[in-house]
Amino acid sequence: MAHVIREISIKDVENFIDLLSKIYDESEFTFYNPGEYSPTVSSASQHLEKYITSPSQAIYVAESDEQLVGYVFVNTETYERTQHEAVIYLGVKRYYQKQGIGQALINAIEAWSLNHNIRRIEATVVTENADAVELFKGVGFQIEGELKDKLFINGQYYNCLLYTSPSPRDQRGYR
Repeated sequence: MAHVIREISIKDVENFIDLLSKIYDESEFTFYNPGEYSPTVSSASQHLEKYITSPSQAIYVAESDEQLVGYVFVNTETYERTQHEAVIYLGVKRYYQKQGIGQALINAIEAWSLNHNIRRIEATVVTENADAVELFKGVGFQIEGELKDKLFINGQYYNCLLYTSPSPRDQRGYR
């Protein structure tokens, strides 16, 4: 199945709500409990508008079979001391996992990072989320540390691994 990676558009708002709801409901390792994510179209539109117009944030989506099947949020700070760092949050519908979509979304963020002088890309992954661990290791991210008791899911605390990757700019020798 072919997929397309692109920046999100305000026209995607309803499909994006559906995508996030589906991923949050089917994954045991997201920030939301099943059914907890339920924004209005208006509030989701405002949230998307902030990302679309921000020079320090972006959302990329993956399309396949004429639907949105994955996303990656990228957030950076505007503070001089931390503006070189991007934090990402990534999700792919279960049915579409292990088809290169996660890697393609990370590639899009790496390209975005080159244009935004990002030196460090960071992601947190629940230690038991084997598919996400495999993805981030597979694209060259390194474990930088472990965050104890980061998430509380179904009555149990879970640790998260802090993955980082030097940006493509850093990998090409720029310092």
